[in-house]
Amino acid sequence: MIWVYISESLLYLCFSLLMGAFIIQFIPERLKPEIRISKRLIQLAVLGVVFFSVAPVIRIILFLYEDIGLMLTIQNVLTGFEVGKAWNFTVILAIFFYLFVSLFPVLKSKVLSGISLAFTIVLLLALGWASHAASLTEWSGFIYHSLHFLAVTIWIGILLVVGWCSKNQENWLSYLRWFTPLAIMCFLTIAGTGLFLMTLVIDVNEYADAWMIPYGQALLVKHLTIIPVLFFAFINGFWIKHKLKKQEQINPLPWLKFESVLLFFTFVSTGVLGQQEPPHSIEITLAGNGPSAIFDYFYSGVIEPSMSLQFGFNTINTLFFVVAIIFMWLIVYSFRKKTPAVVPFFMGMFSFLSLYFGLMASI
Repeated sequence: MIWVYISESLLYLCFSLLMGAFIIQFIPERLKPEIRISKRLIQLAVLGVVFFSVAPVIRIILFLYEDIGLMLTIQNVLTGFEVGKAWNFTVILAIFFYLFVSLFPVLKSKVLSGISLAFTIVLLLALGWASHAASLTEWSGFIYHSLHFLAVTIWIGILLVVGWCSKNQENWLSYLRWFTPLAIMCFLTIAGTGLFLMTLVIDVNEYADAWMIPYGQALLVKHLTIIPVLFFAFINGFWIKHKLKKQEQINPLPWLKFESVLLFFTFVSTGVLGQQEPPHSIEITLAGNGPSAIFDYFYSGVIEPSMSLQFGFNTINTLFFVVAIIFMWLIVYSFRKKTPAVVPFFMGMFSFLSLYFGLMASI
């Protein structure tokens, strides 16, 4: 299962790189730093979309092949399952896309960049077509999943490209003036569509009860990873902007890079979430598959399928929450003291872990 999680995470990374690389071509030079993107990176990202998107297909084949044989299972999955059909489409389109980016200077022409961006969006829609949300509600699930993923790849894609491909810090204020509102709009879209997608699977009132099963644990981890990201986003989008206006000497690139690393951990949690069996009924899932191993480790009582979680404060969880607040404060303090960005990065990771342990200790 770990290889599936890794594949899903790298798939999101490839889509983000493609989205960011082509969108940034439409931004005037005066509104961004000097950016150099290798064509080889674009080619590898296109190939990555093909190879990393096949993981769910392989997982289904491995689950079914013992009953009817390997070749017949492959044929049935590729022609009879939506995930298989979507991957067939992805492979065909990706071949044309790869040839296109290989034969033409796609990063030197806005027209060619626009065509490449269209390729990327269509591939993204194919992923939405094969999503669990689309199988539940058809059009609404497909649309919301696609919007959710589109907003994620736009925000993180531009962040990745600017953070890792910039050659200088020129025009940084001009860059922040358009990227910060765009990032806020993407985040609000992610939050709104994410809430809708969550309600397709679990009742909002049963959000905490879902922590007893693997799906709920993955959902909780995904939500908690957003917290340190928001701290870095505030520093990169507002505080650095304020300091640059005052003409203070500061290098924003390391902070942007570590924000993108934190967001990659969000990719990982999303990949894990996407491969968990959606509960639909927490009680039935618990009765059939039992609780999450992680939840079972933290919870010392007897786990019943019909039970509902209750929360309370105690010495242990209070200490964890206090430690989490201290680590969050240290993120801000580290920036004020101009420490290397790797220090607040670890403070962000520690704050996430402290919050998680605090919540688990509250049950």
